[in-house]
Amino acid sequence: MEKTLAELFRQPRVRKWAEKPNHRLSVGIIQGDDRTVWEKGAPRGSGISNGLYEIGSITKTMVGLILAIGEKEGRWNSAERLADLVPEWKESPFARETSLLQLATHTSGLPVVPSNLRATINDRMNPYSGYTERHLNESVLSEKKRQTGSHRYSNYGFGLLGWALARRLGMSLNDMIGSCIAEPFGMTNTGVASSGSLSASLVPVYRASGKPTRHWDFSDALGGAGAVRSTIDDMLLYLEAHLNESEEEPMGRAIALAVQEHQALMPKRGIGVGYAWMRYREKDGTLTHWHNGGTYGSSSFISFNRENRTGFVVLSNYGSSAWSQLAPMLGIKPMSVDGFASMLNKELYELK
Repeated sequence: MEKTLAELFRQPRVRKWAEKPNHRLSVGIIQGDDRTVWEKGAPRGSGISNGLYEIGSITKTMVGLILAIGEKEGRWNSAERLADLVPEWKESPFARETSLLQLATHTSGLPVVPSNLRATINDRMNPYSGYTERHLNESVLSEKKRQTGSHRYSNYGFGLLGWALARRLGMSLNDMIGSCIAEPFGMTNTGVASSGSLSASLVPVYRASGKPTRHWDFSDALGGAGAVRSTIDDMLLYLEAHLNESEEEPMGRAIALAVQEHQALMPKRGIGVGYAWMRYREKDGTLTHWHNGGTYGSSSFISFNRENRTGFVVLSNYGSSAWSQLAPMLGIKPMSVDGFASMLNKELYELK
């Protein structure tokens, strides 16, 4: 692990990216019984603080795991409809027809964000902060029955799923994440953006250009899409559970359900989606699971290959740019968290 990271960080474009002004880059790797954490291109020293990062859409994997936990405990079933969890929506054709499974696999037909989100934005650098449960209720009740089955990534869908599960449990989103995920895994510095209860210091965030920007705030209405903040140490505990939890234990069975394929996307290439988790088959036949995340000022990536007993987490306080997403289509590979994760993936999982 140490040699792999040292070689990657010696590459000029990686080093240049890691050493951008004010860049707080944390990389954690688990391989078998060993783990390592690097900060900004070097092994972490004892004086480095355990900063709190926005993990963005990796939050969705936690909501997906809570769906699986509740399913194994008999609290709900993924085939249930939204109206089963929220009876006041029983007159809504959308809520009567849309299942929890469809929300968890991005096959509900919902768009990326609700149609009424734009009208709630008072600060364009903090776009979700003004969206409340009232807005969510209005949006759901205005939805028509949608064509389902095709994969269409939706923050709206996962925000809705997280809100509905927390409501069924009679908890806030933060309390649900805490009791179902953080406490069982020993993650003492993990919670949603609005909680204000975490002891680690929130790292300042920057646009891809290096310009300071705002952290994102969420209410419970859409928080399930990306509100969680965490540290590299906590995220390694989360990763370790996905690598090592035995299916003989309740949590292990829930994790197995969350990461199994529930929707095939490209069957010939072994690409599919579980409860939020993306998965694909490596050349050696093993399965790699992953998810990334991003806000305007943060980027994140988590990946694991259970059969190889290996996984990694990358957390950065730099956002990605539109160029970093378009450039690969032109054959250009700018450095970013996703690009660095792709390099790590090749080193850790792929056959040589």
